[in-house]
Amino acid sequence: MSPSSPQNPAMASMNTDGILLEETAVQANPGVDSLAEYITSKLPEGSWLLKEPLLVENWQWFGLLALIAVAVIAERVVAFVLRRMVRGSARSERVDIDERQLTRFVRPFGVMITWWLFLVMLPMLELENAALSRGLDLIGGVLISVAGVLAAWRLVDVVCDFLKNKAQRTHNTFDDMLVPLLRRTLKIFVVVIGLAYFSSKVTEDFYKVIAGISIGGAVLAFAFKDSLENVFGTFTVLLDKPFQLGDWITVGEVDGSVESVGFRSTRVRTFYNSLITVPNRHFISAKVDNWGARSYRRIKTTLGVTYSTPPETIEAFCEGIRELIRVHPYTRKDYFHVYLNGFGPSSLDIMLYCFVETPDWSMELREKHRLFADILRLADRLGVEFAFPTQSLHVVPEDAAFAGERPASDQAGADIGRRAGRSVAEETLSVYGGRKPGRVTFNDPSTPPSVGQEGAAAGDGDMA
Repeated sequence: MSPSSPQNPAMASMNTDGILLEETAVQANPGVDSLAEYITSKLPEGSWLLKEPLLVENWQWFGLLALIAVAVIAERVVAFVLRRMVRGSARSERVDIDERQLTRFVRPFGVMITWWLFLVMLPMLELENAALSRGLDLIGGVLISVAGVLAAWRLVDVVCDFLKNKAQRTHNTFDDMLVPLLRRTLKIFVVVIGLAYFSSKVTEDFYKVIAGISIGGAVLAFAFKDSLENVFGTFTVLLDKPFQLGDWITVGEVDGSVESVGFRSTRVRTFYNSLITVPNRHFISAKVDNWGARSYRRIKTTLGVTYSTPPETIEAFCEGIRELIRVHPYTRKDYFHVYLNGFGPSSLDIMLYCFVETPDWSMELREKHRLFADILRLADRLGVEFAFPTQSLHVVPEDAAFAGERPASDQAGADIGRRAGRSVAEETLSVYGGRKPGRVTFNDPSTPPSVGQEGAAAGDGDMA
């Protein structure tokens, strides 16, 4: 009697396991070379179990049924242990698991284990019918291939769903982008390995199959050059991390938020709510402007107040806005500017230049709204009125007297203006004690500088 399918190299490990089991079973019987020989030696001569009515002897048919029963029992035990392990891991990680998905994974895994054990133990029966042996080997190989691919495919879903739940609990969005790519990559490997194993069961020369796959892969790589460039672009995105999910990016003429990253392309949701698909090969050479990577979002605007606002009130209003920036939780405290910056056609223009520390556009809008609303409340409390474009018509009698001092000549007018300007400047700069104001510094919000103390320590000396 000869072992089944001795020519198939893919069954070498299975046959070896079967031989080991067989040797273990007959160790207690010296002089017996195999389990089959041991069984036949114990049967009475002429027993109906030794008859061969159909392909193989009767006892071998019962042996096949026994092998199937053992394999099924082993499958049940493995499935039970596997369910307990997955549920235990889910409980320890505090992750909910889909029971239907778990069942869909365990079933094909059980089929694969059943037939694997069956093929491992099959050589112990030493089936003499080569056609039956080869047929069982082929059927088992096909079922193992299909069930193994299904089990691995669904295992990838279970593992990736587990990783997805963990990724959603972190603030970093890179892992949210990595999990879908990992799912697709693993499934591709599962299919390739499953096809290779299936081919090894169908054909005798496994190495020719591998060579054929390699040559076919080279031909496909040449034919689908653009697709390969997209794959390399995907690796560029993963390694360089030019953006993450949810980031606002600009690539060429595409402007929007990153919604998903795939093997071939990246989907960007524009601010018009349209969806643009960008091939990943563009990220290899194109410039990517990632607005979402900013640590701070800039606020730059002009506040126009009426010309009737006294200078002291403007000073109070500007300092009040600075204090709002120092107190607000998301404003940048080490760099901001609030100054009277221009004389507009119908307003005195105050420049507001500051930054808010927000991770996305929605939060930027919320904090900007909060700051602007507080500026309105501050203006109401200080009696500051905002200006709007108006035109005023003043009717002055022709003989109305000039309210100020009328100079006798151009030179006299220049002298009067010079004296008035010096008087005003000396009055406002007297708080610095004769020293030149230093550079603008940003103090601790809890101890704002007093008027005349801003940067005084950094002064350059006495004023001329």
